[in-house]
This record gives sequence, structure tokens and C-alpha cells, in this order.
Amino acid sequence: MSDTTYAFLREAAKKREFQVVVAEGAPRYDGHAMARKLADAGIHVTAISDSAVFGMMARANKVLVGAHAVLANGGIIAPCGIHMVALAARKHSIPFVVLVGLHKLSPMFPHDSDLAYNDFKTPAEIMSYDVLAEAFAQQCATAASDDGLARTQDPINGSVHVPNPAFDYIPPHLISLFITDTGGYTPSYVYRLLTEYYSREDYLLSKEVFSR
Repeated sequence: MSDTTYAFLREAAKKREFQVVVAEGAPRYDGHAMARKLADAGIHVTAISDSAVFGMMARANKVLVGAHAVLANGGIIAPCGIHMVALAARKHSIPFVVLVGLHKLSPMFPHDSDLAYNDFKTPAEIMSYDVLAEAFAQQCATAASDDGLARTQDPINGSVHVPNPAFDYIPPHLISLFITDTGGYTPSYVYRLLTEYYSREDYLLSKEVFSR
């Protein structure tokens, strides 16, 4: 759940009335907590499943999201699933607005070989280990019955794989505006912000650190 997005909507609700549609954010379901907090703040909230985002997009007039990092090309690293939301907003010509503090501004580019922007969380958030163990046991039993010999099978060659990526990369052409603690900026202005917040020594230091 983005604390920045929550704080922005809470303050905005003091001056005007609006409704918020919140996607559930599976598999961690951060959207449920966001919906409860917004409702407690007196904001009208509609909670939807992630699969309903495209269908509900036509009813929205803007999309607000948080970000894990803002990259040097104006793209962002955001929670997994946000890229799908950005594509739906683009299809419906809905402004896609990123709420982010400038402390998350990074001089790294998405194509930098030193940047590993994604991470994989535990598969248990999607499917319990009990279910995975049962599926693997059934597969081993099937393999043994095929040739009449009891044998073990390497788990890495099993048929059930549960990747659980933590982040999405959203390219700058899908982003309409950044709203930061110092004002609003378009993705094309990020390079100017980098010159204001980073010096040449910062770039040299980062290269030296990543080259070790």
C-alpha cells in the first residue's frame, strides 16, 4: 500500500468530494488495507478485483499510483500489476499520475546491466506450500507408475512453477505526470531534476560501487 497515495487522497478529501476505485492488489492484497483506510477517512471507496481494472477504467477520470523508484529516463519501478493499469489507462485516454517523493529519484536507466529492478517473493503468497507439495507428490506417483519403478524426481523439473514478481517497469510514454513534494513534472523533465539533485561525483561513485 502506498502511504503517499493515501496521504494525498486524505488531504484532497478535505477540500472536495470524490470517489475512489481501489484494485485489490493480489496476491498481497494491499488494496484491501488501502480501501479500509480511505473509508475510515470518510472517502467513498469501491474495491474491485485486479481483473476488473480494464472494465472499470472507463468510469475513472484519472489514475493515481505510487512508485518504488523513478528512473533516469522518466520510467518508474512500481508494484507488480501497475503496468497493466497503465496500459488500460492509455487505452481509455485516462491520465496516469504518479505520486512520488523526489528521494526516490534514481540516476539509473532500465537498460543498465547493473540494475536488477525486479525481485521474486515467496510462492506461498499465491499458492500454499501444502498445495505445491501435494501436486509434486502426485507427479512423482504418476512418474513411478509409468514404468513400474519407484523413483524420485528432481523438484526443479516439476510441472508446477509459481513465479511471484514484486515489481513492474512502467515506461515513460505511459506516464502523464509526476506529482512530487516540490511540484508537478512530466517524464521528459526528469533529466533536469537529475542535474539538480545529482552531481557528476554521484554518477562516478555509483559506477565505482557497481563495478566492484
